Amino acid sequence: MSELGLRGLGVRTLSLLLGGGALIGFAGGCFITNTAHCGYHENGADNPCPAGFVCNVCAADNNGCVPEGEADSIDPQCRESGGTAGPTTEPDTVGPTGDPTTLPTTTEMTTDSTTIGVTSMGPTSTTETTTETTTETTTETSTTQVPETTIETMCDPANLNDPNCGEQYCVAEDQCGWCTSLPEGKTCSDVDVNTPACDEASGKCVECTPDEAQQCSGDTPVCDEASHTCVPCTEHAQCGTGKACDIFEGSCFPDTPNTVFFVQGSKTDCQAKTGLTADSPFCKLTDVPLDAPKVTIRLMASATAPGGLAVPQDKVVAIIKETQAVPEINGQDIIGTPVSVNANARLYLSWIKLRFGQGSIVKCAGGSLWAHDSFWDGNGINAARAIDASACKVSVHRSRIIRCGAAMQLANSEVRIENSFIVDNGALTAQHPAFNFLTNAKAHITYSTIARNQVVNSVSTFNCVGNGQDIVVRNSAVVGVAKLTNCNDIDPRLEFENGRFEEVADTAAVTSVMGQWFNAPIQDVYTPKNGGNVDPLEDMATWAEGDPLLDFTGMAAIPTDEPSFAGARQPL
Repeated sequence: MSELGLRGLGVRTLSLLLGGGALIGFAGGCFITNTAHCGYHENGADNPCPAGFVCNVCAADNNGCVPEGEADSIDPQCRESGGTAGPTTEPDTVGPTGDPTTLPTTTEMTTDSTTIGVTSMGPTSTTETTTETTTETTTETSTTQVPETTIETMCDPANLNDPNCGEQYCVAEDQCGWCTSLPEGKTCSDVDVNTPACDEASGKCVECTPDEAQQCSGDTPVCDEASHTCVPCTEHAQCGTGKACDIFEGSCFPDTPNTVFFVQGSKTDCQAKTGLTADSPFCKLTDVPLDAPKVTIRLMASATAPGGLAVPQDKVVAIIKETQAVPEINGQDIIGTPVSVNANARLYLSWIKLRFGQGSIVKCAGGSLWAHDSFWDGNGINAARAIDASACKVSVHRSRIIRCGAAMQLANSEVRIENSFIVDNGALTAQHPAFNFLTNAKAHITYSTIARNQVVNSVSTFNCVGNGQDIVVRNSAVVGVAKLTNCNDIDPRLEFENGRFEEVADTAAVTSVMGQWFNAPIQDVYTPKNGGNVDPLEDMATWAEGDPLLDFTGMAAIPTDEPSFAGARQPL
């Protein structure tokens, strides 16, 4: 190697030899220092590790930066402060010693022997493996101020991805740094067009951040804050105000002309209304042209019902609330089912109230139904089912099905229910109890409250007819009059997992249990008791992958690393 190379590497190689992660060895005994390694910097002066990481001078990967959670397992001699392998501020220590942004510019070393001794990195000790070896060190410093967490090494700023900078970027001549220190006029797009956003916490260029999500579109329109990658949407709110998510595909609905329409129930001046703005909404849902493959209907609250809607085959429709007030689809004056979903069609409901119907309020045959934050509200008299599904996929999230003739009937269908209340269903003329599972019905119910449903045909809650059912109810609060279910009379078809389940003798006993488990309901939302000597629903649920992270309100977090409350609502 040249004399210049030796001068630039000699002393630093000695001072980092024990921390082998900072050295790269070559044939002939030549070592080249990785000056991007965290051990090259003085502790407390200019720490190159990103937030959440600490320096292990003995580690080679990631320039010695390891997660803070591993700090306790670092050997004492490898810690950046103290021990025998940490940087030091003693006068004879090689490396930066002054102002946090003062960097060494030249270092000289001479030896009287061809055998180089091993020099420890401790504050005061030096051990030599051969005799007659002397070392003279001269250090000059520059007071040039550089961006925080930058490292001096040989690199060319014309190549932001200069490999000499390791995981950092060449932010100036012979100077490496994180994305927060990129040269003026340069952004992460110049580093890599696929990672145009700068994550200030890690210092890395990433695909997206919540503030820089321009890369996210199409089938991955949402920026995941944990991974900083673009992912499919799972909630309508992720697509923005007044927009909907096609959760089946993970993409946002289009908002181009003839794909978004406004509806507000009315009987006045309907012929003149265009439906294109909130100031000129259609009077009825049936006025909306469903010519486009995907259509969003922004429904506005009104004292006049907007009628019903049949989603045609192969069409995708979202009905979402437009204003603060929750709009209502009321089938009281409709002959038949107010809302229907036909083969290969998808219907999304968000913040919609549904009332009354003949036979059922929503009927799905061969399509898909997705309901979020919606409310089926009966009067305890009308015998209509909230949902009637045949060869259909149904998803109900953060919703209420209250006082209907029955909650749902499923045949050759699948339903997933999360964070929902199924309460007080059952009318004198109802044909079956809250749930009627026909042949090959599949159900997965989690973190829900199912209670006070009336006995119909000797069963209060879960009724099975035919065979092939597969039903799992987990992390839920369930109480009902005996017989709670007949699904396991012949063979096991319903499994209760975690949660709290009570089968009692009569409605008076149900009321007593509800008083023990819950506070008085507010708008049919039951919040579990918390803080007393006995909290019956506490620690009765255990979160698992695929379970919701938030409760019915969408605000209270469900613990993922410890037991939680069973039911749709976590405590206040």
